[in-house]
Amino acid sequence: MPEVISARRKALEHLQAGQHSGLLLNRYLSQHDDTHDGAKELYKQLQDAAVPGVYRLAFQRWKVALQQLPHVRLFTATAVSPIAVGLGNESVLEVGLTLHHTYGTPVIPGSALKGLCRRGALLLKQQGRLHEEASKALFGYSEQSGESSTGYVTFWDAWYDPDSVGGKPFHRDVVTVHHPDYYSKRGGEGHYPTDFDDPNPVPFLVVKKGARFLFALQAVDEAWGQFAQKLMEWCLQNLGVGAKTNAGYGFLVPGKVDEQNKSLSSASSTMQAQPTPAASNRELWQNVTVVYNPGQRNLQVQRQNQGKTEGASADESRTKVLLAALPSPARDKLTQGKRRLLADVEVEVSGNRRFIVKITPKE
Repeated sequence: MPEVISARRKALEHLQAGQHSGLLLNRYLSQHDDTHDGAKELYKQLQDAAVPGVYRLAFQRWKVALQQLPHVRLFTATAVSPIAVGLGNESVLEVGLTLHHTYGTPVIPGSALKGLCRRGALLLKQQGRLHEEASKALFGYSEQSGESSTGYVTFWDAWYDPDSVGGKPFHRDVVTVHHPDYYSKRGGEGHYPTDFDDPNPVPFLVVKKGARFLFALQAVDEAWGQFAQKLMEWCLQNLGVGAKTNAGYGFLVPGKVDEQNKSLSSASSTMQAQPTPAASNRELWQNVTVVYNPGQRNLQVQRQNQGKTEGASADESRTKVLLAALPSPARDKLTQGKRRLLADVEVEVSGNRRFIVKITPKE
């Protein structure tokens, strides 16, 4: 057995970053210790690596093959925040990332996209805007009685577009565990979270902001396909896909975003122009103070309503879009001045949560 392992390692000695990122992640870790030095070096290689030429050919073949299908709808969406799909995947590292098995490139599984759209459909059902039978037809169902049916829409995997972000889709991110002993030893054994603990930065790999993906839906007819596409586009830009969406990861906007200028204003106009199938309890909060938190890079607002305090917020990715849509004086006042701005704010209510949708400065 030692000879076999040695032979396998020798075969990997000449493997270079970019040939197959998935193989590098799973088989090329030089060391594994608390300093994460081996992981950092591995992530650096991947961050600097471009996708192989064979993938560009495969991507074009995939696109052409999809176009031959009946009632198929192809569209692109661009990440306005990092994407972390598959952090819980089994990995020799502490976190994983979903990659194409053959080419080692980023991919968003169709199952994840179907689950995301189902989440959006549940919001529609709660608002009385989608009938139960329509939801069953869209996603399929299986009853205890034995009755079952496939869905009217097929959700294909979304492939990374190699012409975006210079063909280098990966970025090394970091999550910091501030109280490692408390979490690892469950606190009850004398280890409590204090200001004297040593933070433990843990690197992990994500798909970088600006990466573009090709999405494909195949429906039984054009009407169902159009509805599914609008639903998915809304979910991608309002709910996010993958892990850490509450921290601002996983959001995409339809179409292409200018990667050189970051074009947040274009992203803002795109988001406002898109239909919002699951949105719609909207409220207008007049003459309220919007507060920008530079540490968490988010926006918050509060108001008094019938003797109660209500609050609404925008996560980091949505905050970037909202700031880009503001006139320069108002944006500077929020980000460089007093961090406060008097404005009328449009708020979307979803259950017990409230999200800032639009800001109209009053000063």
